Amino acid sequence: MIAAVNGLAIGGGFELAMACDLLIAAEHVEFSLPEMPLGMIPDAGAIQRLPRRIPYNIAMEMLLLGRRMPAAEAQRYGLVNKVVPKDQLMTAARAWTDQLAEAAPLALQTVKEVLRAIDCVPLEGAFETMRSGDLPVYRAMLESEDAEEGVRAFVEKRKPVFKGR
Repeated sequence: MIAAVNGLAIGGGFELAMACDLLIAAEHVEFSLPEMPLGMIPDAGAIQRLPRRIPYNIAMEMLLLGRRMPAAEAQRYGLVNKVVPKDQLMTAARAWTDQLAEAAPLALQTVKEVLRAIDCVPLEGAFETMRSGDLPVYRAMLESEDAEEGVRAFVEKRKPVFKGR
């Protein structure tokens, strides 16, 4: 999923954006988690995701103090993939969707399936999961017509035509 963020991403909106795979933000965007100063915690994903995405002490500053982070800073930490002028936000996001739409659907699904299965698993265990884990989409992708088409198109120096099977 792609989040095209425009405006303030505060509290639940920020948590929703962090749940996405790719984030593109307009230059004026700010991210914040104001829950702590309100006597609560951000319990819809921020407390789990933010310290894994940016330096721990910066995440703690946002979680404990409710500090706002501008889009450019979020990009420097890798929290946001791309920052663009407001009037280019949807054009840039649609360019990503167009690019993804040309990819093999099973390969896209496999990336997400595998990443979910190996999250927080040590490297050796992650390789073992790939070899013998319960990854039905990955197994289907390996034997798919799309996998054959991708290799064939590469050899023939042409653009592949994927069918999702």
